[in-house]
Amino acid sequence: MIGQPMNINLRKFLLTLTACMVFACQPVQGAHPDIVFIVVDDLNDWLGCLGGHPDAKSPNIDALAASGMLFTQAYCNSPQCRPSRTSFNYGIYPFKTGTYFNAKSPNETKITSPSMQQFFIENGYRVSSGGKVFHGHPGKIGDALLPRPRDPRPPQGENNFNAMRAPNDGYALNVADEEMGDYKVASWAIEQWQQVTEKPLFMSVGFYRPHRPLHVPQPWFDQFPLESIRRPAEPTGVDDWDDMPEFARRLARTHAHKPLHMGLSDHEYIVDDDQWDATIRAYQASIAFVDRQIGRFLQSLKENPRGRETFVVLVSDHGWHLGEKKHWCKGAIWEQTTHIPFIVRGPGIKSDSTCTQPVSLIDVYPSLVEFAGLKIPNWLDGTSIKPQLVDPTSPRSAAISSYGEGNTSIRTERWRYIRYEDGSEELYDHRVDPDEWTNLANKPKHAKTKKLLAHMIPVEQHPGIKVQSWFDKFQK
Repeated sequence: MIGQPMNINLRKFLLTLTACMVFACQPVQGAHPDIVFIVVDDLNDWLGCLGGHPDAKSPNIDALAASGMLFTQAYCNSPQCRPSRTSFNYGIYPFKTGTYFNAKSPNETKITSPSMQQFFIENGYRVSSGGKVFHGHPGKIGDALLPRPRDPRPPQGENNFNAMRAPNDGYALNVADEEMGDYKVASWAIEQWQQVTEKPLFMSVGFYRPHRPLHVPQPWFDQFPLESIRRPAEPTGVDDWDDMPEFARRLARTHAHKPLHMGLSDHEYIVDDDQWDATIRAYQASIAFVDRQIGRFLQSLKENPRGRETFVVLVSDHGWHLGEKKHWCKGAIWEQTTHIPFIVRGPGIKSDSTCTQPVSLIDVYPSLVEFAGLKIPNWLDGTSIKPQLVDPTSPRSAAISSYGEGNTSIRTERWRYIRYEDGSEELYDHRVDPDEWTNLANKPKHAKTKKLLAHMIPVEQHPGIKVQSWFDKFQK
Protein backbone atom coordinates (compact mmCIF):
# COMPACT_ATOMS: atom_id res chain seq x y z
CA MET A 1 0.00 0.00 0.00
CA ILE A 2 2.92 2.34 0.66
CA GLY A 3 4.38 1.73 -2.79
CA GLN A 4 1.28 2.82 -4.77
CA PRO A 5 1.36 6.57 -3.93
CA MET A 6 5.08 6.58 -4.70
CA ASN A 7 4.34 5.17 -8.17
CA ILE A 8 1.68 7.82 -8.76
CA ASN A 9 4.04 10.57 -7.60
CA LEU A 10 6.80 9.21 -9.82
CA ARG A 11 4.45 9.24 -12.80
CA LYS A 12 3.45 12.84 -12.10
CA PHE A 13 7.10 13.82 -11.79
CA LEU A 14 7.97 12.17 -15.10
CA LEU A 15 5.02 13.83 -16.84
CA THR A 16 6.02 17.21 -15.44
CA LEU A 17 9.62 16.67 -16.50
CA THR A 18 8.48 15.65 -19.99
CA ALA A 19 6.27 18.73 -20.28
CA CYS A 20 9.19 20.95 -19.34
CA MET A 21 11.42 19.28 -21.91
CA VAL A 22 8.77 19.48 -24.64
CA PHE A 23 7.39 22.96 -24.17
CA ALA A 24 9.90 25.01 -22.22
CA CYS A 25 13.11 24.19 -24.06
CA GLN A 26 12.30 24.93 -27.69
CA PRO A 27 15.21 26.22 -29.83
CA VAL A 28 12.92 28.55 -31.82
CA GLN A 29 12.64 32.33 -31.80
CA GLY A 30 13.88 32.35 -28.23
CA ALA A 31 10.92 31.16 -26.18
CA HIS A 32 8.35 32.24 -28.78
CA PRO A 33 7.82 29.84 -31.71
CA ASP A 34 5.93 30.58 -34.91
CA ILE A 35 2.25 29.63 -34.76
CA VAL A 36 -0.13 28.85 -37.63
CA PHE A 37 -3.88 28.67 -36.93
CA ILE A 38 -6.07 27.29 -39.73
CA VAL A 39 -9.88 27.42 -39.59
CA VAL A 40 -12.12 25.78 -42.20
CA ASP A 41 -15.72 26.91 -42.69
CA ASP A 42 -18.61 24.48 -42.15
CA LEU A 43 -16.36 21.40 -42.14
CA ASN A 44 -17.81 18.44 -40.27
CA ASP A 45 -16.10 15.12 -39.53
CA TRP A 46 -16.21 13.82 -43.12
CA LEU A 47 -12.45 13.37 -43.14
CA GLY A 48 -10.40 10.23 -43.50
CA CYS A 49 -8.75 10.77 -40.12
CA LEU A 50 -12.11 11.13 -38.32
CA GLY A 51 -13.97 8.45 -40.26
CA GLY A 52 -17.12 10.52 -40.67
CA HIS A 53 -17.78 9.22 -44.19
CA PRO A 54 -16.35 6.12 -45.88
CA ASP A 55 -15.67 7.99 -49.15
CA ALA A 56 -13.89 10.98 -47.63
CA LYS A 57 -10.97 12.36 -49.64
CA SER A 58 -8.84 14.55 -47.40
CA PRO A 59 -5.23 13.32 -47.77
CA ASN A 60 -3.60 16.58 -46.71
CA ILE A 61 -5.63 17.10 -43.55
CA ASP A 62 -5.18 13.41 -42.77
CA ALA A 63 -1.41 13.79 -43.16
CA LEU A 64 -1.45 16.74 -40.78
CA ALA A 65 -3.32 14.61 -38.22
CA ALA A 66 -0.78 11.80 -38.66
CA SER A 67 2.06 14.23 -37.97
CA GLY A 68 0.67 15.36 -34.62
CA MET A 69 -2.28 14.84 -32.27
CA LEU A 70 -5.89 14.42 -33.40
CA PHE A 71 -8.55 15.33 -30.84
CA THR A 72 -11.38 12.99 -31.77
CA GLN A 73 -13.87 14.53 -29.32
CA ALA A 74 -13.67 18.21 -30.34
CA TYR A 75 -16.72 20.47 -30.48
CA CYS A 76 -17.80 23.98 -31.36
CA ASN A 77 -19.36 26.23 -28.73
CA SER A 78 -22.06 27.44 -31.10
CA PRO A 79 -23.36 25.89 -34.34
CA GLN A 80 -23.31 29.09 -36.40
CA CYS A 81 -20.45 31.06 -37.93
CA ARG A 82 -20.54 34.40 -36.12
CA PRO A 83 -21.03 33.16 -32.54
CA SER A 84 -18.53 30.35 -33.02
CA ARG A 85 -15.85 32.59 -34.50
CA THR A 86 -16.46 35.27 -31.90
CA SER A 87 -16.00 32.70 -29.15
CA PHE A 88 -12.68 31.28 -30.37
CA ASN A 89 -11.21 34.60 -31.55
CA TYR A 90 -12.01 36.29 -28.22
CA GLY A 91 -11.97 33.26 -25.93
CA ILE A 92 -15.36 33.94 -24.32
CA TYR A 93 -18.39 31.63 -24.30
CA PRO A 94 -21.46 32.69 -26.35
CA PHE A 95 -23.70 32.30 -23.30
CA LYS A 96 -21.66 35.00 -21.55
CA THR A 97 -21.83 37.59 -24.34
CA GLY A 98 -25.23 36.80 -25.84
CA THR A 99 -23.62 36.29 -29.25
CA TYR A 100 -25.85 33.36 -30.14
CA PHE A 101 -26.62 33.74 -33.86
CA ASN A 102 -25.29 35.15 -37.11
CA ALA A 103 -27.83 37.94 -36.80
CA LYS A 104 -26.74 40.50 -34.23
CA SER A 105 -28.96 41.08 -31.22
CA PRO A 106 -29.22 44.42 -29.36
CA ASN A 107 -28.83 42.48 -26.10
CA GLU A 108 -25.28 41.37 -26.87
CA THR A 109 -22.43 42.48 -24.63
CA LYS A 110 -19.71 44.44 -26.40
CA ILE A 111 -16.41 42.59 -26.04
CA THR A 112 -13.62 44.92 -24.95
CA SER A 113 -10.84 42.40 -24.33
CA PRO A 114 -8.34 41.86 -27.17
CA SER A 115 -8.90 39.25 -29.82
CA MET A 116 -6.38 36.47 -30.23
CA GLN A 117 -4.74 38.39 -33.07
CA GLN A 118 -4.54 41.61 -31.06
CA PHE A 119 -3.05 39.73 -28.13
CA PHE A 120 -0.20 38.39 -30.24
CA ILE A 121 0.46 41.86 -31.69
CA GLU A 122 0.71 43.26 -28.16
CA ASN A 123 3.18 40.51 -27.28
CA GLY A 124 5.65 41.17 -30.05
CA TYR A 125 4.46 38.88 -32.82
CA ARG A 126 4.17 39.65 -36.52
CA VAL A 127 0.52 38.89 -37.18
CA SER A 128 -0.96 37.91 -40.55
CA SER A 129 -4.64 37.08 -40.97
CA GLY A 130 -6.17 36.02 -44.27
CA GLY A 131 -9.41 34.58 -45.61
CA LYS A 132 -12.45 34.04 -43.40
CA VAL A 133 -11.17 34.02 -39.83
CA PHE A 134 -13.78 36.33 -38.30
CA HIS A 135 -17.41 36.53 -39.38
CA GLY A 136 -17.53 39.87 -41.11
CA HIS A 137 -14.69 42.35 -41.42
CA PRO A 138 -12.71 42.74 -38.18
CA GLY A 139 -10.72 45.77 -39.33
CA LYS A 140 -6.97 46.06 -39.19
CA ILE A 141 -5.68 43.23 -37.02
CA GLY A 142 -2.03 42.84 -37.84
CA ASP A 143 0.85 43.44 -40.17
CA ALA A 144 -0.95 41.80 -43.10
CA LEU A 145 -4.65 41.28 -43.75
CA LEU A 146 -6.30 39.51 -46.68
CA PRO A 147 -10.11 39.82 -46.79
CA ARG A 148 -11.85 36.71 -48.08
CA PRO A 149 -11.51 36.63 -51.89
CA ARG A 150 -14.75 36.05 -53.80
CA ASP A 151 -15.37 33.04 -56.01
CA PRO A 152 -16.52 32.81 -59.61
CA ARG A 153 -20.25 32.19 -60.01
CA PRO A 154 -22.17 29.90 -62.35
CA PRO A 155 -23.63 31.36 -65.54
CA GLN A 156 -26.70 33.53 -64.99
CA GLY A 157 -29.79 31.41 -64.61
CA GLU A 158 -27.89 28.36 -63.37
CA ASN A 159 -26.98 29.62 -59.90
CA ASN A 160 -29.21 28.00 -57.32
CA PHE A 161 -27.64 29.72 -54.31
CA ASN A 162 -30.18 31.96 -52.57
CA ALA A 163 -32.77 31.00 -55.17
CA MET A 164 -33.47 27.72 -53.38
CA ARG A 165 -33.61 27.77 -49.61
CA ALA A 166 -32.74 24.11 -49.18
CA PRO A 167 -29.01 23.36 -49.35
CA ASN A 168 -29.04 21.71 -52.81
CA ASP A 169 -26.91 24.43 -54.41
CA GLY A 170 -24.00 22.39 -55.72
CA TYR A 171 -22.52 23.41 -59.06
CA ALA A 172 -19.47 22.21 -60.98
CA LEU A 173 -17.71 25.34 -62.21
CA ASN A 174 -15.91 25.46 -65.53
CA VAL A 175 -12.95 27.37 -64.08
CA ALA A 176 -9.41 26.59 -62.96
CA ASP A 177 -8.57 26.13 -59.29
CA GLU A 178 -6.49 29.32 -59.49
CA GLU A 179 -9.66 31.39 -59.90
CA MET A 180 -11.16 30.20 -56.61
CA GLY A 181 -10.94 32.25 -53.43
CA ASP A 182 -9.43 29.46 -51.34
CA TYR A 183 -6.64 28.98 -53.87
CA LYS A 184 -5.81 32.67 -53.48
CA VAL A 185 -5.91 32.39 -49.69
CA ALA A 186 -3.43 29.50 -49.78
CA SER A 187 -1.13 31.42 -52.15
CA TRP A 188 -1.26 34.47 -49.88
CA ALA A 189 -0.50 32.31 -46.83
CA ILE A 190 2.51 30.78 -48.59
CA GLU A 191 3.85 34.26 -49.37
CA GLN A 192 3.37 35.40 -45.77
CA TRP A 193 5.06 32.30 -44.43
CA GLN A 194 8.08 32.72 -46.67
CA GLN A 195 8.79 36.22 -45.38
CA VAL A 196 11.59 36.29 -42.81
CA THR A 197 11.55 38.87 -40.02
CA GLU A 198 13.06 39.23 -36.58
CA LYS A 199 9.67 38.80 -34.94
CA PRO A 200 8.02 35.41 -34.44
CA LEU A 201 5.00 34.87 -36.69
CA PHE A 202 1.36 34.30 -35.76
CA MET A 203 -0.81 33.41 -38.75
CA SER A 204 -4.57 32.87 -38.79
CA VAL A 205 -5.74 31.50 -42.12
CA GLY A 206 -9.40 30.93 -42.98
CA PHE A 207 -10.61 28.69 -45.80
CA TYR A 208 -14.20 29.10 -47.02
CA ARG A 209 -15.24 25.77 -48.53
CA PRO A 210 -17.19 23.60 -47.80
CA HIS A 211 -19.39 26.57 -46.88
CA ARG A 212 -22.26 27.16 -49.27
CA PRO A 213 -22.59 27.73 -52.15
CA LEU A 214 -21.09 24.33 -52.90
CA HIS A 215 -19.37 25.56 -56.06
CA VAL A 216 -15.95 24.16 -56.98
CA PRO A 217 -14.31 23.30 -60.33
CA GLN A 218 -15.64 20.32 -62.28
CA PRO A 219 -12.66 17.95 -61.67
CA TRP A 220 -13.46 17.86 -57.94
CA PHE A 221 -17.02 16.74 -58.68
CA ASP A 222 -15.66 14.07 -61.02
CA GLN A 223 -13.98 12.35 -58.07
CA PHE A 224 -17.42 11.52 -56.64
CA PRO A 225 -19.66 9.86 -59.28
CA LEU A 226 -23.29 10.49 -58.47
CA GLU A 227 -24.21 6.82 -58.76
CA SER A 228 -21.69 5.86 -56.03
CA ILE A 229 -22.75 8.40 -53.40
CA ARG A 230 -23.47 6.91 -49.97
CA ARG A 231 -25.95 8.61 -47.66
CA PRO A 232 -25.64 8.82 -43.87
CA ALA A 233 -26.96 5.80 -42.00
CA GLU A 234 -30.57 5.84 -40.77
CA PRO A 235 -32.16 3.80 -37.98
CA THR A 236 -33.84 0.60 -39.15
CA GLY A 237 -37.55 0.16 -38.63
CA VAL A 238 -38.08 3.29 -36.53
CA ASP A 239 -38.39 7.02 -37.06
CA ASP A 240 -35.47 8.89 -35.50
CA TRP A 241 -37.88 11.61 -34.44
CA ASP A 242 -40.17 9.30 -32.45
CA ASP A 243 -38.40 9.81 -29.12
CA MET A 244 -37.34 13.42 -29.70
CA PRO A 245 -39.16 16.27 -27.94
CA GLU A 246 -41.31 18.49 -30.14
CA PHE A 247 -38.91 21.41 -29.72
CA ALA A 248 -36.09 19.31 -31.20
CA ARG A 249 -38.28 18.20 -34.10
CA ARG A 250 -39.07 21.81 -34.96
CA LEU A 251 -35.38 22.62 -34.77
CA ALA A 252 -34.65 19.79 -37.20
CA ARG A 253 -37.20 20.90 -39.77
CA THR A 254 -35.29 23.93 -40.99
CA HIS A 255 -33.09 26.78 -39.80
CA ALA A 256 -35.14 28.17 -36.93
CA HIS A 257 -35.09 31.68 -38.41
CA LYS A 258 -36.17 30.65 -41.93
CA PRO A 259 -39.58 29.63 -43.27
CA LEU A 260 -40.50 26.15 -44.40
CA HIS A 261 -40.64 25.33 -48.12
CA MET A 262 -44.36 25.35 -48.93
CA GLY A 263 -44.91 23.52 -45.66
CA LEU A 264 -42.04 21.07 -46.22
CA SER A 265 -39.02 20.69 -43.96
CA ASP A 266 -35.53 20.96 -45.44
CA HIS A 267 -35.27 17.18 -45.46
CA GLU A 268 -38.66 16.64 -47.10
CA TYR A 269 -37.80 19.25 -49.71
CA ILE A 270 -34.43 17.64 -50.49
CA VAL A 271 -35.96 14.15 -50.75
CA ASP A 272 -38.95 15.27 -52.83
CA ASP A 273 -36.63 17.08 -55.24
CA ASP A 274 -34.29 14.05 -55.42
CA GLN A 275 -31.31 16.18 -54.40
CA TRP A 276 -29.90 14.23 -51.45
CA ASP A 277 -27.14 12.45 -53.38
CA ALA A 278 -26.30 15.55 -55.42
CA THR A 279 -25.90 17.64 -52.28
CA ILE A 280 -23.64 15.06 -50.62
CA ARG A 281 -21.57 14.93 -53.80
CA ALA A 282 -21.17 18.72 -53.86
CA TYR A 283 -20.19 18.79 -50.18
CA GLN A 284 -17.60 16.03 -50.64
CA ALA A 285 -16.20 17.76 -53.73
CA SER A 286 -15.88 20.98 -51.74
CA ILE A 287 -13.98 19.19 -48.96
CA ALA A 288 -11.62 17.56 -51.46
CA PHE A 289 -10.99 20.93 -53.11
CA VAL A 290 -10.24 22.80 -49.89
CA ASP A 291 -8.09 19.93 -48.64
CA ARG A 292 -5.88 20.44 -51.69
CA GLN A 293 -5.50 24.16 -50.96
CA ILE A 294 -4.63 23.47 -47.33
CA GLY A 295 -2.10 20.92 -48.57
CA ARG A 296 -0.41 23.51 -50.77
CA PHE A 297 0.13 25.73 -47.73
CA LEU A 298 1.27 22.86 -45.50
CA GLN A 299 3.78 21.80 -48.15
CA SER A 300 5.39 25.24 -47.98
CA LEU A 301 5.81 24.79 -44.22
CA LYS A 302 7.36 21.39 -44.78
CA GLU A 303 9.91 22.75 -47.26
CA ASN A 304 11.21 25.35 -44.80
CA PRO A 305 13.30 24.27 -41.76
CA ARG A 306 11.22 26.71 -39.65
CA GLY A 307 8.22 24.51 -40.28
CA ARG A 308 9.57 21.76 -38.03
CA GLU A 309 9.61 24.16 -35.10
CA THR A 310 6.19 25.70 -35.80
CA PHE A 311 2.94 24.90 -34.02
CA VAL A 312 0.11 24.24 -36.48
CA VAL A 313 -3.51 24.02 -35.32
CA LEU A 314 -6.41 23.17 -37.66
CA VAL A 315 -10.09 23.37 -36.68
CA SER A 316 -13.51 24.03 -38.17
CA ASP A 317 -15.99 26.59 -36.85
CA HIS A 318 -18.78 23.99 -36.50
CA GLY A 319 -20.15 20.81 -38.02
CA TRP A 320 -22.75 20.25 -40.73
CA HIS A 321 -25.74 17.96 -41.25
CA LEU A 322 -26.51 16.25 -44.54
CA GLY A 323 -29.67 14.41 -43.56
CA GLU A 324 -28.65 12.97 -40.19
CA LYS A 325 -31.66 13.17 -37.85
CA LYS A 326 -33.51 14.51 -40.92
CA HIS A 327 -31.74 17.82 -40.44
CA TRP A 328 -29.67 19.90 -42.87
CA CYS A 329 -26.93 22.50 -42.50
CA LYS A 330 -26.15 23.83 -39.02
CA GLY A 331 -28.30 25.42 -36.32
CA ALA A 332 -28.72 22.48 -33.92
CA ILE A 333 -26.73 21.02 -31.01
CA TRP A 334 -26.51 17.34 -31.89
CA GLU A 335 -23.28 15.50 -32.66
CA GLN A 336 -23.13 16.16 -36.39
CA THR A 337 -23.63 19.92 -35.96
CA THR A 338 -21.12 20.36 -33.17
CA HIS A 339 -18.39 17.77 -33.87
CA ILE A 340 -15.34 19.31 -35.54
CA PRO A 341 -11.76 18.45 -36.54
CA PHE A 342 -9.14 19.67 -34.06
CA ILE A 343 -5.54 18.85 -34.99
CA VAL A 344 -2.30 20.04 -33.39
CA ARG A 345 1.21 19.55 -34.73
CA GLY A 346 4.37 21.02 -33.26
CA PRO A 347 7.76 20.43 -31.70
CA GLY A 348 7.66 17.69 -29.09
CA ILE A 349 4.16 16.50 -30.03
CA LYS A 350 4.09 12.79 -30.73
CA SER A 351 3.09 11.98 -34.29
CA ASP A 352 0.03 9.85 -35.05
CA SER A 353 -1.34 10.38 -31.55
CA THR A 354 -4.97 10.82 -30.51
CA CYS A 355 -6.87 12.20 -27.54
CA THR A 356 -10.47 11.23 -26.75
CA GLN A 357 -10.95 13.79 -23.99
CA PRO A 358 -13.52 16.50 -24.83
CA VAL A 359 -12.10 19.79 -26.09
CA SER A 360 -13.82 22.73 -27.74
CA LEU A 361 -13.03 25.86 -29.70
CA ILE A 362 -13.03 27.94 -26.53
CA ASP A 363 -9.73 26.19 -25.74
CA VAL A 364 -7.94 27.45 -28.87
CA TYR A 365 -6.97 30.91 -27.58
CA PRO A 366 -5.38 29.80 -24.28
CA SER A 367 -3.65 26.87 -25.99
CA LEU A 368 -1.99 29.05 -28.64
CA VAL A 369 -0.93 31.54 -26.00
CA GLU A 370 0.72 28.78 -23.98
CA PHE A 371 2.39 27.32 -27.07
CA ALA A 372 3.90 30.77 -27.60
CA GLY A 373 5.45 30.74 -24.13
CA LEU A 374 3.21 33.59 -22.96
CA LYS A 375 1.05 33.96 -19.87
CA ILE A 376 -2.58 32.97 -20.38
CA PRO A 377 -4.88 35.98 -19.74
CA ASN A 378 -7.30 35.55 -16.86
CA TRP A 379 -10.33 36.67 -18.88
CA LEU A 380 -10.30 33.60 -21.13
CA ASP A 381 -12.96 30.95 -20.50
CA GLY A 382 -11.12 28.04 -22.11
CA THR A 383 -8.39 25.73 -20.86
CA SER A 384 -5.11 24.98 -22.60
CA ILE A 385 -4.79 21.54 -24.19
CA LYS A 386 -1.09 21.38 -23.31
CA PRO A 387 -1.61 18.72 -20.56
CA GLN A 388 -3.28 16.39 -23.09
CA LEU A 389 -0.39 16.79 -25.53
CA VAL A 390 1.83 15.32 -22.81
CA ASP A 391 -0.69 12.77 -21.51
CA PRO A 392 -3.74 12.23 -23.77
CA THR A 393 -5.61 10.51 -20.93
CA SER A 394 -5.43 13.58 -18.69
CA PRO A 395 -9.10 14.37 -17.93
CA ARG A 396 -10.91 17.49 -19.10
CA SER A 397 -14.27 19.04 -18.33
CA ALA A 398 -17.25 18.69 -20.67
CA ALA A 399 -17.67 20.66 -23.89
CA ILE A 400 -20.51 23.20 -23.80
CA SER A 401 -22.42 24.24 -26.93
CA SER A 402 -25.20 26.85 -27.07
CA TYR A 403 -27.80 27.73 -29.68
CA GLY A 404 -29.68 30.68 -28.27
CA GLU A 405 -30.44 31.40 -24.64
CA GLY A 406 -31.52 28.28 -22.79
CA ASN A 407 -30.59 25.73 -25.47
CA THR A 408 -27.48 23.96 -24.25
CA SER A 409 -25.59 20.77 -25.00
CA ILE A 410 -23.16 19.09 -22.60
CA ARG A 411 -20.75 16.63 -24.22
CA THR A 412 -18.51 14.40 -22.14
CA GLU A 413 -16.33 11.58 -23.43
CA ARG A 414 -19.35 9.24 -23.25
CA TRP A 415 -22.56 11.28 -23.00
CA ARG A 416 -24.43 14.07 -24.75
CA TYR A 417 -27.12 15.84 -22.73
CA ILE A 418 -29.30 18.55 -24.26
CA ARG A 419 -31.77 20.83 -22.52
CA TYR A 420 -33.91 23.20 -24.55
CA GLU A 421 -35.41 26.52 -23.55
CA ASP A 422 -38.81 24.89 -22.93
CA GLY A 423 -37.24 22.40 -20.49
CA SER A 424 -37.41 19.37 -22.81
CA GLU A 425 -34.37 17.09 -22.89
CA GLU A 426 -32.31 14.60 -24.86
CA LEU A 427 -29.70 12.16 -23.56
CA TYR A 428 -27.48 9.95 -25.72
CA ASP A 429 -24.93 7.31 -24.75
CA HIS A 430 -22.17 7.47 -27.36
CA ARG A 431 -20.63 4.26 -26.12
CA VAL A 432 -23.50 2.34 -27.77
CA ASP A 433 -25.27 5.02 -29.82
CA PRO A 434 -22.80 7.16 -31.81
CA ASP A 435 -25.56 8.31 -34.20
CA GLU A 436 -27.77 9.61 -31.37
CA TRP A 437 -30.80 7.56 -32.40
CA THR A 438 -32.03 6.56 -28.92
CA ASN A 439 -33.06 9.34 -26.55
CA LEU A 440 -32.60 8.13 -22.97
CA ALA A 441 -33.74 11.33 -21.24
CA ASN A 442 -36.99 9.81 -19.99
CA LYS A 443 -35.52 6.45 -18.92
CA PRO A 444 -35.54 6.14 -15.08
CA LYS A 445 -32.32 4.09 -15.06
CA HIS A 446 -30.44 7.11 -16.45
CA ALA A 447 -31.92 9.71 -14.08
CA LYS A 448 -28.73 9.97 -12.02
CA THR A 449 -26.55 10.46 -15.10
CA LYS A 450 -28.93 13.07 -16.46
CA LYS A 451 -28.90 14.95 -13.17
CA LEU A 452 -25.10 15.03 -13.06
CA LEU A 453 -24.92 16.35 -16.61
CA ALA A 454 -27.67 18.90 -16.00
CA HIS A 455 -25.57 20.42 -13.21
CA MET A 456 -22.93 21.27 -15.84
CA ILE A 457 -25.28 23.62 -17.70
CA PRO A 458 -24.38 27.26 -16.94
CA VAL A 459 -26.95 28.69 -14.54
CA GLU A 460 -26.50 32.27 -15.72
CA GLN A 461 -26.96 32.76 -19.45
CA HIS A 462 -26.93 36.10 -21.21
CA PRO A 463 -30.42 37.16 -22.36
CA GLY A 464 -30.95 36.71 -26.07
CA ILE A 465 -33.42 35.83 -28.80
CA LYS A 466 -35.57 32.83 -27.98
CA VAL A 467 -35.70 30.20 -30.70
CA GLN A 468 -39.39 29.73 -29.89
CA SER A 469 -40.06 33.23 -31.22
CA TRP A 470 -38.72 32.11 -34.61
CA PHE A 471 -40.85 28.98 -34.50
CA ASP A 472 -43.90 31.15 -33.84
CA LYS A 473 -43.04 33.34 -36.83
CA PHE A 474 -41.85 30.82 -39.41
CA GLN A 475 -43.34 27.44 -38.49
CA LYS A 476 -46.99 28.18 -37.89
